[in-house]
Amino acid sequence: MRFNRNNDMPEAGFDITSMIDVVLLLTIFFMMSSQFSRISQRNLDLPRQKGDANARPDASSDAAVVIDLETDGRLSVAGRSYPLERLATLVAIDRQKMERSGGILDVIVRADRATPAPQLQRLAAALSREGVATWRLATSGETSHSTQRGGGGLP
Repeated sequence: MRFNRNNDMPEAGFDITSMIDVVLLLTIFFMMSSQFSRISQRNLDLPRQKGDANARPDASSDAAVVIDLETDGRLSVAGRSYPLERLATLVAIDRQKMERSGGILDVIVRADRATPAPQLQRLAAALSREGVATWRLATSGETSHSTQRGGGGLP
């Protein structure tokens, strides 16, 4: 018995061109979105303190809210301005959501050096009224990301 073997059988191939396109698009997307977070931070003259050497910015908790406090008392998060009470309420809502899911919300305040102390005290009091007991004050010490502990008032 003779079997007819066809030696011209095509090999199965895998075209990865579309996969490379998708990977390239994802890379560009993540590069651009990471830059947006830097753009949304206002240029503030932060207090010149060494800060807490043990603090690891944005890595010590599950999520962080960065509040910018300018010299005239304006408050903003991610480049968007908020009135004091509205901002405190939003932070409290985020904190409650994180606690329900078992996480911790890290609140970081970036206050300009020339900001009068009563402005920072008002922010601390509003956060305290909403149940936010601890927060961190960003400083521009030896590295631009060092922070100092604070909470419930001036640290």
